[in-house]
Amino acid sequence: MNIIDLDVQGMTCGACVQRVTTALAPIDGVQDVAVDLRAGRVRVTAEANVAPSQLISALAARRYESEVVTNGAPSGQATDSPPPPAAPEGGCCCS
Repeated sequence: MNIIDLDVQGMTCGACVQRVTTALAPIDGVQDVAVDLRAGRVRVTAEANVAPSQLISALAARRYESEVVTNGAPSGQATDSPPPPAAPEGGCCCS
């Protein structure tokens, strides 16, 4: 098993956690998805055949910009997708 840590931009609420989880969990080979909303991080436990780029693409499809975290710092491997929409005043972008 591999552990892949991602820095995910734009997660602001429990609904975001659910969207991120449902984007990653169905990927073949993903065993577990743990989201830390406060830190803006996601830890994915997956089989060796799961590439970080697959996870990044799945999050980009949900409009979350992400990158792999290496040694506690983002690696610079970010998506080319547009950033997620800004949260409206008093609410979340996904509500």
